[in-house]
Amino acid sequence: MAALSHSKKPKLVDLKTIRDFQIPESFEYPHFYRPAPVAQEAARDLQKRLKLELPELENLSKGRMLGVLVVQTKEGAFGYLSAYSGELQAELEIMPFVPPVYQLPKGENFPKMAQINSIGKEVHTLESSEGYISAKIELQQILKETEVNILEAKKKAKIAKEKRDELRIEAAGLPENERRNQLDQLNLEGAHHGMDLRRYIRSENLKLEKAKEVVREIEKHINALKVLRREKSAELQEVIFQSFVFMNKLGERKNAMEVFNDFGVEVPPAGAGECAAPKLFQYAFKHSMTPIALAEFWWGASPNSEIREHGKFYPACKRKCQPILDHMLKGMQVKPNPLLENFGEGKDLEVLFEDEHLVVVNKPSGMLSVSGRYIKDSVQTRVQQRYPKATGPMIVHRLDQDTSGVMVVALNKVSHKRLQQQFLERSIQKTYMAILEKPIHKSKGVIKLPLILDINNRPMQMVSYKHGKPALTHYEVMEESALRTLIRLKPITGRSHQLRVHCAHKLGLHAPIVGDNLYGTPEKRLCLHAQQIKFSHPITGQTLHIKTDLPFSL
Repeated sequence: MAALSHSKKPKLVDLKTIRDFQIPESFEYPHFYRPAPVAQEAARDLQKRLKLELPELENLSKGRMLGVLVVQTKEGAFGYLSAYSGELQAELEIMPFVPPVYQLPKGENFPKMAQINSIGKEVHTLESSEGYISAKIELQQILKETEVNILEAKKKAKIAKEKRDELRIEAAGLPENERRNQLDQLNLEGAHHGMDLRRYIRSENLKLEKAKEVVREIEKHINALKVLRREKSAELQEVIFQSFVFMNKLGERKNAMEVFNDFGVEVPPAGAGECAAPKLFQYAFKHSMTPIALAEFWWGASPNSEIREHGKFYPACKRKCQPILDHMLKGMQVKPNPLLENFGEGKDLEVLFEDEHLVVVNKPSGMLSVSGRYIKDSVQTRVQQRYPKATGPMIVHRLDQDTSGVMVVALNKVSHKRLQQQFLERSIQKTYMAILEKPIHKSKGVIKLPLILDINNRPMQMVSYKHGKPALTHYEVMEESALRTLIRLKPITGRSHQLRVHCAHKLGLHAPIVGDNLYGTPEKRLCLHAQQIKFSHPITGQTLHIKTDLPFSL
């Protein structure tokens, strides 16, 4: 199989409408941003071309990330480059996508991979061989037979012993000489039977051990091949990562191993360097183009795990791209990471209830629940300042930074422990209100979608029926307009981002919460509010039902 080659079409697409948009003064932070209008226009142009030239791409069972990079050439012309994430695919090359950062060899041009594949085939041949399958089947049969045979032999030995015990009792009425002879005979029989049983068990176990040894020898060979394959794969992966050499505006060149090591990651993840963004920047720098604005979007069917909607914009992934883009964007004027900005600064923390044991506050959107690595201002620090004599961990539960609403904070260790117990027992009732991006045409229901951290895009969560933790949400539609839905949400479990994912995911309500900058479309604020909470006072046992006003409307 010959190596694939990318399209020879010119890569720069003229964007005639560029004059209608203001050119950004600085580049957006690529891992958390809303694309500039000029980049959105370029993306819409690419999407029109995809519909015309690759219409089948929308109907495939698996979607993909694509991206555009608006650039200015050294001659001063403006246009955009386009790329798709993943390895080179011949069926996509009718479009003027930029080439990979490094083209992986294929087939006979990739002998190291052929060697790994050869080991894999040998493993498959051994695992599917008649000898191995027969040996495993025979082992299972012998295992069952041995268990049955030994159990039966032990039962017979027990019956024989019980019979001897009966004869010993009967011998009590015999003359002394006969009684002694009888007991001696019974003891001798017991000793012989005991030795016979032990010999029989040993022979059965020996037969089982021989069957195990046959399987072990084959598996020893299989495992040795697997270890060799892993070693060869690791060697090959290192060679590949060293071949991925990334450029930046300063003219610096570093391979994948170097950029990830600089970022504190020893081994790059598989697929590093094959996403759309690194390809776009690489081509731009290689051809002396100045990057202006980036936009990446999902095209095609939504996956069952992450939240990805056809045609919607998403930031560059973190696990694979952040170290690479950290290097590639050096020398450019890039906006600071907005996640490091304290959006709670200058906002008041309203107290809804307080006594010597606890305080209930109304957290504003943008304020952290607890201090972060870079931002110290939070509900936690504000309460500590207001109640300097408070003791214990204080924070009993959290709200996302973008979520507003009621939070209960303990002021002493006893209250914290008892409140935490109520959360563990799920006896605390929390009610949230949210506005969804679209009508859902449902009245009420239950969402059960297990959640797990998306390691490629922390702190985002995704759905996983295999590894996720159970998450349960009750919902009821309160009001619906032609464009949006006001909904009441009652989480039974308290997983991270539970309500946001349950609303946005295609297996949930399939309608992101308005203003969700992670799972939907960014706006001024996330329209999710913890409106009320009902719980027992940790000391008095009194039922407390705390409510707040809704800070947004349909």
